[in-house]
Amino acid sequence: MRSRDVVAYIILFGVAIFLLGFVGFLWLKNIGWYSLWLLGIIEVGLIIAIGYLFARYAISPIVEQNVELDKMVQNTLHEINIPVATIQANASMLKRSCKDKKAQKKIERIEAASRQLLELYQDLEYAIKEEISKEDREVFDVAEVVRQRLELFEDLLRQRELQVTLQPLYVRLPKRGFIKVFDNLLTNAIKYSKKGALIKIIVQDGSFVIQDSGIGIDEAELLKIFDRYYRAEAKSQGFGIGLHIVKSFCDKEQIPIAIESQKDRGTRIKLDLRRVRV
Repeated sequence: MRSRDVVAYIILFGVAIFLLGFVGFLWLKNIGWYSLWLLGIIEVGLIIAIGYLFARYAISPIVEQNVELDKMVQNTLHEINIPVATIQANASMLKRSCKDKKAQKKIERIEAASRQLLELYQDLEYAIKEEISKEDREVFDVAEVVRQRLELFEDLLRQRELQVTLQPLYVRLPKRGFIKVFDNLLTNAIKYSKKGALIKIIVQDGSFVIQDSGIGIDEAELLKIFDRYYRAEAKSQGFGIGLHIVKSFCDKEQIPIAIESQKDRGTRIKLDLRRVRV
């Protein structure tokens, strides 16, 4: 707090105490109500001013620290994009010039890791834009996004039976947000179903549906699955935030979400995208 503000705070506090005592004196002397009301209003104004000064300088260090932290995160995030792009470009050049198959496999792993880093960058960028309510909405085809994401999940899906029905469905949404929703839903379907289990993904009639034949969920648990940190099984991997992310996105974009599940029979989740359909 600057010295002049300290002086102002002390003066205001002193005047407020003096007026408070003066009002009490007038009350005892039974001076007219008009004077008491006037002094009371002045007293309230002084108390509000004192409270404002106190709150401002008590909280300002925390606010300034958060602002600096946000700037640091945004600057670091911006800088991350540069080395990732460099890694991708050089890996691509090496792959074209390299004839050894084993070396090419290693380069492909480098490319896959750089893509994962880029996705983390995009996730952080989306989170920051969402925090300041500046996330970009764009028109995209849900079916095409699903097709692209399935390619990335190819290794995880090798031990599952996949049935896909994709019809073009253009929507206007934060694309990165929808990708996070899809990734979380598909990851859950894979995680909670056994090898060889059937997973259905349907984009049709203005809706997106993902259905698995996994462990399912009890009716009692259905009320809690969207809670942050809730996990259907305590031993399962993860932190229990996936479905919370899905629900938060759907609530924000006003997308109705329906879930049906039976224990040991599987789970079906449907997003009604007709309201955001283009």
